[in-house]
Amino acid sequence: MPPELDVVRKNWSELSLELADIDLDTYNGYSRIFCFAPKLTRLNLRKVGLLHPFDLIFYTSIVLALRDGISAARLPADRVFSYRVEGAAKNRLYAETPSWNEFREAVKTKVSNNPDSGVGITDIADFYPRVYQHRLVNALEACSEPSERDFIRALEKMLSRFSEGTSYGIPIGPPASRLLGEAVLIDVDSTLTSFGIDFMRFVDDFVIFADTPRLLEYGLRVLGETLIQHHGLTLQPAKTKVLSASEYLAHYLTVHSEKEINRRNLLDVFGDDPYETSYEDLDDEQKQELDAFNLSGMLSDALTEGENVDYREVSFILGRLSALQKPELIPIVLENLERLYPVAHSVAAFFKKFGSLDDGTRHGIAEALLAPLLNEREAHPSEYYSIWALSVFQEDSNWDHAEQLIRIFRETSSDPVRRYAALALAAVATRAEAVALRDYLTSGSSLSRTAMLLATRRLGRDERRHLRQSLRLNDSLEKLCIAE
Repeated sequence: MPPELDVVRKNWSELSLELADIDLDTYNGYSRIFCFAPKLTRLNLRKVGLLHPFDLIFYTSIVLALRDGISAARLPADRVFSYRVEGAAKNRLYAETPSWNEFREAVKTKVSNNPDSGVGITDIADFYPRVYQHRLVNALEACSEPSERDFIRALEKMLSRFSEGTSYGIPIGPPASRLLGEAVLIDVDSTLTSFGIDFMRFVDDFVIFADTPRLLEYGLRVLGETLIQHHGLTLQPAKTKVLSASEYLAHYLTVHSEKEINRRNLLDVFGDDPYETSYEDLDDEQKQELDAFNLSGMLSDALTEGENVDYREVSFILGRLSALQKPELIPIVLENLERLYPVAHSVAAFFKKFGSLDDGTRHGIAEALLAPLLNEREAHPSEYYSIWALSVFQEDSNWDHAEQLIRIFRETSSDPVRRYAALALAAVATRAEAVALRDYLTSGSSLSRTAMLLATRRLGRDERRHLRQSLRLNDSLEKLCIAE
């Protein structure tokens, strides 16, 4: 979570009054920072961005104001499972259930109860990046009250700015985008129902049910035509299939390999909330079960020879086991670091969880993580890897390496990398590095400046007061970041 949100939280009583006075019709907002994130492969990429906290607050607030209208227009939860508003806590945009697991179980039950039937499966290609904003606005207007049109107009302007003037795409990541994605598909769901097509959906994953292959193909064709005609969206050809019930159960819902069996067994040990589970939280029987797994072997197997890395499995192993602080996995991760660039988020999560490392081990990890960023070779690591590697140092001052971090900050031409180098320096810098940052405070994006301002906490009180006066800051968040 961006540290600026903590600043906002601490000063909410003051900031909320200021934000409430802003006219969204004239609000120009802030620039986003972007990078290309891999989709569990080395070369299949998508563009993702980080919103400024004020933009995120307005974006979420507008969608919250439109939420109930979107919810009322949707099909029931036994048909469309994703991001339901019904039963949501007061501080949540949508409820935690039904989730993907409930969707999967509902499909399994329906197919198992109809063994002579068939299944058509598909999903939408590049859904969020290709949402046509004008059609989204139409969908929101259709399910909103006249009094809410001002919110829709402000949202349309905001989305256009987020997409840099193009007419398509909604931000990937913010929870508010998920409800907008659901709004886009309201008419698609209704069209399928009007044609008598039996289906279930979770986000952009559709499962169609029918007794014959001909009817399944018909359902998929109606879906594909509706998406193209209404929204300019298309189906994923590689993921669009017609299967018998037995084929679907065998290929998609049955455990086949030892790898899958191990994964299911790990889930049984962890339960439903593995990211909040530490080794100490497990009972003796669970510890024995976990210790029986060859975790190093599982990770090594996923990191097969050549380029055929099973990134989904690697991400699962590192993500699920990050809380357990298993040091025997560290050498495997470091030896394969370059091949793990596409799952850099899982690598970072893995290392962040190690609360107690001896100085030598921690130093070796830090050197290995930063080495690709300091290497002057032509093939630099991706921004995605760089951001996540730097985020490890942001978490704990014991990672140190301020000299290397200030070098990365100075030498990079990437605004996102500079931001995360500054955030790392906010945790580990000495006064010397904080002084060096002052020369860069008049350049870069707003999110880079707030990161640099947070790093000035290493300056003396009088130095910071003088710096604040000399910069003549007008932005309220920037003022608060230098005051932290």
